Amino acid sequence: MVIPIVVCPNCGKNTPEGKFCEHCGASLQTPQTFQQPVPQQPVYTQQPAGVRKEKNAIGAAIASAIWAGLGQTYNGQLAKGLGLWLGLFFFYALTLTGGEFFALFVIIIWAYGVYDAYTTANKINSGQIPYSDANIGHFVGFILGSIILAVVISAILAALFMPYY
Repeated sequence: MVIPIVVCPNCGKNTPEGKFCEHCGASLQTPQTFQQPVPQQPVYTQQPAGVRKEKNAIGAAIASAIWAGLGQTYNGQLAKGLGLWLGLFFFYALTLTGGEFFALFVIIIWAYGVYDAYTTANKINSGQIPYSDANIGHFVGFILGSIILAVVISAILAALFMPYY
């Protein structure tokens, strides 16, 4: 069964034929003069104040001090954390292969990671950066992934730089 559609003479919207318009409630039974539809103003209702989630800036800094990039992972920035960890590990590996000069880069990257984790958590708390949840899977994946990468990169470096006897 097809229900005929009519144009409401009051609001101008298509509505199923019947006694009243589904949109504005005007009668469809009596002839009315077409009026320009009045734009409806959005109705904003007061939302209940929810609990605002915040990051622990000191916790983020401590996590990054213990494991490079872990504070960034806590802040919801997994890619940044992985990048910091890779940079630190790369320069650490170069230091171990005889480039003591690269130890300075290790310290700089590590210190920057701690600083960045702390300031990013504060920016999240102030609303400058959107809040992003980090679950336990992110932490476990980050730590296991960085251990696997460390083993693989170490094996490659050992194969390249260790003398064969």
